Amino acid sequence: MAIAGTTEKSQEQLVSDLASRAGKLGVQTHRLADLDALAGLVVELVADGGPAAFAPTDGAGWRAIVAPAAEAAHPSLTARLAARGVTLATADAANPEGASVGVAVGLSLARNGIAETGTMLVADTLTDRLVRMLAPKHVMILDVRDILPSLDEAGARLRDLIADGPGRYMTFITGPSRTADIEMSLTVGAHGPAEVHLAILGAA
Repeated sequence: MAIAGTTEKSQEQLVSDLASRAGKLGVQTHRLADLDALAGLVVELVADGGPAAFAPTDGAGWRAIVAPAAEAAHPSLTARLAARGVTLATADAANPEGASVGVAVGLSLARNGIAETGTMLVADTLTDRLVRMLAPKHVMILDVRDILPSLDEAGARLRDLIADGPGRYMTFITGPSRTADIEMSLTVGAHGPAEVHLAILGAA
């Protein structure tokens, strides 16, 4: 859908705009062909805990965790990760420790990407939000068909998500969280993951 006074952009241009603007905010964008390519990316990221991670306490290796909405959208993802040797933690809102201790990578679903600003639109349950906030490295999974040109289209999408039912936290995420409250020293990941990755499926 094009807004009055604008021209329709190609999907490739939307991907490029989104990656460029998100990159300026510290988001690493990966153009991936499919879920197998995504699993390969997770294998690389899970090799170490990354910044501010809580190390495993049981002598096991680092793990990844998949948010419920991402698992529902991509039912074969966990099996593909397991086939690559990735150990998975269980997402449980009643057990926040399970989503943080020994977990290097969290994966969640982005409902839409906004090319104009490099922003992701997410709609989470409590458990999805737990996965999104606690892992030190976070991968947002976005279907290439869900990239919107601007915030104008995002407004209509918000109405659809609100009508979809209660129980969701709808948030616009533009890069990793950051603050300079303490002595004007910039800290990235103060209120969430320090390392944010955007995996665009179907964009390779």
